[in-house]
Amino acid sequence: MALTIDDIYDKEFALKGGGYDRDDVDQFLDEICDEMTNMQERTASLEQELAKAQTELRAAKEAVQPIAAPVVAQPVETAPPVVVKTSETLESILLNAQKLSDEALENAQRKADNLVKQAEEKASKLVDDAQEEKETLEKSLASMKDAARTYRKDFLDLLKKYQGLMEEDSELMDIK
Repeated sequence: MALTIDDIYDKEFALKGGGYDRDDVDQFLDEICDEMTNMQERTASLEQELAKAQTELRAAKEAVQPIAAPVVAQPVETAPPVVVKTSETLESILLNAQKLSDEALENAQRKADNLVKQAEEKASKLVDDAQEEKETLEKSLASMKDAARTYRKDFLDLLKKYQGLMEEDSELMDIK
């Protein structure tokens, strides 16, 4: 399933222990969404420009073909120089437009790939940091549990000791 902007806006993270600051996470996700929106709008714009250039290219080729066909049939000396020059100019313009469109699309794709890579790296770092913090908290919890067990054992031993002393005192005093 592809990740959408709505997926990012709607993403909720579970809070455990100290966790991350919810506002910081939300702000970062909003920045990612804004960037993805800009990229999608730019991609759509470039696709429209490409479609327009392709339509113009097709139209120009269709316009050039009927003009070029009679020129080929006639001897070169009788071909009107304006038609040949116009045809060459249109073809050159269309080739340049196609080249520019391809370059713009390629640049947009490269930028999008770069932004995605950066976002993935940041996300990976966040996950690694969260995992590290989780491990630290788990170690701390284990240490606290051990300390609680030791305290409980020592306290019970102390109670038994005092109970024994109380029983000795009651025997000495003949109290039952």
